[in-house]
Amino acid sequence: MQQGVTARRACQILSVSASALYYVPAPDRNGELRRRLREVARPGIGYRMARALILPKWQSEFGALNPKRVYRVWKEERLAHKKARKKRRTGSTVPLAATRANQVWCLDFCHDNCLNGGKLKVLAVKDEYTREYLALEVASRLNSQRVRHILQTIMAERGAPEYLRSDNGPEFIAGHLSSWLLSQGSRSQFIQPGSPWQNGHAESFMARLRAECLNAEIFHNLNDARLKLNVFRRDYSL
Repeated sequence: MQQGVTARRACQILSVSASALYYVPAPDRNGELRRRLREVARPGIGYRMARALILPKWQSEFGALNPKRVYRVWKEERLAHKKARKKRRTGSTVPLAATRANQVWCLDFCHDNCLNGGKLKVLAVKDEYTREYLALEVASRLNSQRVRHILQTIMAERGAPEYLRSDNGPEFIAGHLSSWLLSQGSRSQFIQPGSPWQNGHAESFMARLRAECLNAEIFHNLNDARLKLNVFRRDYSL
């Protein structure tokens, strides 16, 4: 065209549509949505939780946010992480499976480290029936006395469960803890050694905590870990 060839003839030579020469793409109406979804995306999170995380600020700025629109953009950006399918076990292998709220609580520990070299020990307490997250405590050291204090705080608000399911860790099998639970009308239900599926609710939550928080975040110190775990607990409860 700079040498005098008409636009129509140039398009014929190059086998290009003449309309494509003058086409101006429309701005991406989902550009801001794509940016915000990429910011909150992390392993284990789905489009529903991502929408819940960005919704408060989005509504204040732009108004309603259709879940179908979020799903469409989520798929286009390939933000979904496929999970390996796990072998399912029936409830018959779980002793005293919960049939109502506040009947069985499950407990478990996991460990991590801080950048300053400090050790982290995380205790999770969960109601097996409602799947509610009752406590997520992190400290450099959590012994049986501390476990008792945490349980005492929860029971003061919700009442005592019938059973507390856990593995055979020293923090859970301590004699004074078992005696105290009996005085509260509760009993310990220890899983059989080598049978983690008997505490499947706790194991499943700890796997999610590891994938979505502990492996995804950097903890500078204990206070930083407490802050980020509280944020995770809030997001988990959405």
